[in-house]
Amino acid sequence: MKKTDTLVNILASDIEHKNVLEIACGAADFSVSAARVASRVSCIDLDDSRLNNQAKQNNVRFQIMDASKMSYSDNEFDTIVMYNAFFHIQSQWDMIERECKRVIKGTGKIYIIGTWSLDTSLMIETFGDSAIWREGFLIVEMTK
Repeated sequence: MKKTDTLVNILASDIEHKNVLEIACGAADFSVSAARVASRVSCIDLDDSRLNNQAKQNNVRFQIMDASKMSYSDNEFDTIVMYNAFFHIQSQWDMIERECKRVIKGTGKIYIIGTWSLDTSLMIETFGDSAIWREGFLIVEMTK
Protein backbone atom coordinates (compact mmCIF):
# COMPACT_ATOMS: atom_id res chain seq x y z
CA MET A 1 0.00 0.00 0.00
CA LYS A 2 1.29 3.43 -0.92
CA LYS A 3 1.87 5.93 1.86
CA THR A 4 -0.78 8.24 0.40
CA ASP A 5 -3.31 5.36 0.39
CA THR A 6 -2.64 4.92 4.12
CA LEU A 7 -3.19 8.64 4.62
CA VAL A 8 -6.50 8.49 2.73
CA ASN A 9 -7.58 5.69 5.08
CA ILE A 10 -6.66 7.80 8.12
CA LEU A 11 -8.65 10.77 6.79
CA ALA A 12 -11.44 8.65 5.27
CA SER A 13 -14.36 10.31 7.06
CA ASP A 14 -13.30 13.70 5.69
CA ILE A 15 -12.48 12.48 2.16
CA GLU A 16 -15.00 9.81 1.16
CA HIS A 17 -17.74 11.30 -1.01
CA LYS A 18 -16.37 14.81 -0.38
CA ASN A 19 -15.06 17.69 -2.46
CA VAL A 20 -11.31 17.75 -1.68
CA LEU A 21 -8.57 20.28 -2.47
CA GLU A 22 -4.85 19.54 -2.25
CA ILE A 23 -2.67 22.64 -1.97
CA ALA A 24 0.97 22.69 -3.16
CA CYS A 25 0.39 19.25 -4.60
CA GLY A 26 3.76 18.66 -6.28
CA ALA A 27 3.38 15.26 -7.96
CA ALA A 28 -0.26 15.05 -6.74
CA ASP A 29 0.25 11.58 -5.28
CA PHE A 30 -2.17 12.33 -2.45
CA SER A 31 -4.78 13.61 -4.92
CA VAL A 32 -4.50 10.42 -7.01
CA SER A 33 -5.07 8.29 -3.90
CA ALA A 34 -7.94 10.48 -2.68
CA ALA A 35 -9.65 10.40 -6.09
CA ARG A 36 -10.50 6.74 -5.53
CA VAL A 37 -12.98 7.64 -2.77
CA ALA A 38 -13.72 11.38 -3.03
CA SER A 39 -16.55 12.85 -5.07
CA ARG A 40 -14.17 15.40 -6.58
CA VAL A 41 -10.48 16.18 -6.13
CA SER A 42 -8.85 19.43 -7.17
CA CYS A 43 -5.18 20.15 -6.71
CA ILE A 44 -3.08 23.23 -7.20
CA ASP A 45 0.58 24.13 -7.39
CA LEU A 46 2.66 26.96 -8.80
CA ASP A 47 3.77 24.76 -11.71
CA ASP A 48 3.11 21.35 -13.21
CA SER A 49 6.71 20.18 -13.63
CA ARG A 50 6.38 17.40 -11.02
CA LEU A 51 2.78 16.41 -11.77
CA ASN A 52 2.24 12.64 -11.80
CA ASN A 53 0.86 11.32 -15.11
CA GLN A 54 -1.77 9.40 -13.13
CA ALA A 55 -3.19 12.70 -11.94
CA LYS A 56 -3.97 13.54 -15.54
CA GLN A 57 -5.74 10.20 -16.07
CA ASN A 58 -7.85 10.01 -12.89
CA ASN A 59 -10.65 12.07 -11.41
CA VAL A 60 -8.20 14.86 -10.47
CA ARG A 61 -8.53 18.46 -11.62
CA PHE A 62 -5.14 20.19 -11.59
CA GLN A 63 -4.65 23.94 -11.93
CA ILE A 64 -1.62 26.18 -11.73
CA MET A 65 -2.61 28.52 -8.93
CA ASP A 66 -1.11 30.44 -6.03
CA ALA A 67 -2.62 29.14 -2.78
CA SER A 68 -2.48 32.63 -1.29
CA LYS A 69 -4.78 33.94 -4.07
CA MET A 70 -7.13 31.09 -5.00
CA SER A 71 -9.77 31.67 -7.66
CA TYR A 72 -12.22 29.22 -6.06
CA SER A 73 -15.58 30.32 -4.69
CA ASP A 74 -16.22 30.80 -0.99
CA ASN A 75 -17.25 27.61 0.84
CA GLU A 76 -16.40 25.35 -2.12
CA PHE A 77 -14.50 22.47 -0.46
CA ASP A 78 -15.29 19.96 2.28
CA THR A 79 -11.63 19.13 2.97
CA ILE A 80 -8.30 20.80 2.22
CA VAL A 81 -5.01 18.91 2.48
CA MET A 82 -1.41 20.11 2.38
CA TYR A 83 0.78 17.01 2.24
CA ASN A 84 4.56 17.39 2.66
CA ALA A 85 4.23 21.00 1.59
CA PHE A 86 4.48 23.16 4.71
CA PHE A 87 8.18 23.88 4.21
CA HIS A 88 7.37 25.31 0.76
CA ILE A 89 4.40 27.44 1.83
CA GLN A 90 5.39 28.40 5.38
CA SER A 91 6.54 31.92 4.46
CA GLN A 92 3.05 32.65 3.07
CA TRP A 93 1.15 30.68 5.70
CA ASP A 94 -0.93 33.62 7.02
CA MET A 95 -2.29 34.44 3.55
CA ILE A 96 -2.78 30.77 2.65
CA GLU A 97 -4.58 30.05 5.91
CA ARG A 98 -6.93 32.97 5.26
CA GLU A 99 -7.64 31.68 1.75
CA CYS A 100 -8.20 28.11 3.02
CA LYS A 101 -10.71 29.37 5.55
CA ARG A 102 -12.47 31.29 2.77
CA VAL A 103 -12.82 28.33 0.38
CA ILE A 104 -13.60 25.64 3.00
CA LYS A 105 -17.21 24.95 3.94
CA GLY A 106 -18.29 25.84 7.47
CA THR A 107 -18.06 22.25 8.68
CA GLY A 108 -14.95 21.45 6.63
CA LYS A 109 -11.49 20.45 7.78
CA ILE A 110 -8.05 21.70 6.81
CA TYR A 111 -5.19 19.23 7.23
CA ILE A 112 -1.50 20.06 7.22
CA ILE A 113 0.42 16.79 7.05
CA GLY A 114 4.11 16.08 7.07
CA THR A 115 6.44 13.11 6.98
CA TRP A 116 9.68 14.84 5.99
CA SER A 117 11.83 16.46 8.68
CA LEU A 118 11.85 19.77 6.75
CA ASP A 119 8.06 19.91 7.15
CA THR A 120 7.64 18.28 10.55
CA SER A 121 10.14 20.49 12.36
CA LEU A 122 8.46 23.65 11.03
CA MET A 123 5.02 22.24 11.80
CA ILE A 124 5.97 21.54 15.41
CA GLU A 125 7.53 25.01 15.70
CA THR A 126 4.42 26.67 14.19
CA PHE A 127 1.58 24.58 15.63
CA GLY A 128 3.08 23.11 18.82
CA ASP A 129 0.84 20.57 20.55
CA SER A 130 -1.76 20.83 17.76
CA ALA A 131 0.60 18.76 15.60
CA ILE A 132 -0.04 15.10 16.43
CA TRP A 133 1.78 12.01 15.15
CA ARG A 134 -0.49 9.34 13.73
CA GLU A 135 0.78 6.23 11.93
CA GLY A 136 3.97 7.98 10.78
CA PHE A 137 2.25 11.22 9.72
CA LEU A 138 2.45 14.49 11.64
CA ILE A 139 -1.04 15.93 11.31
CA VAL A 140 -2.46 19.34 12.16
CA GLU A 141 -6.24 19.54 11.87
CA MET A 142 -7.94 22.91 11.59
CA THR A 143 -11.48 24.13 11.12
CA LYS A 144 -12.90 27.36 9.81
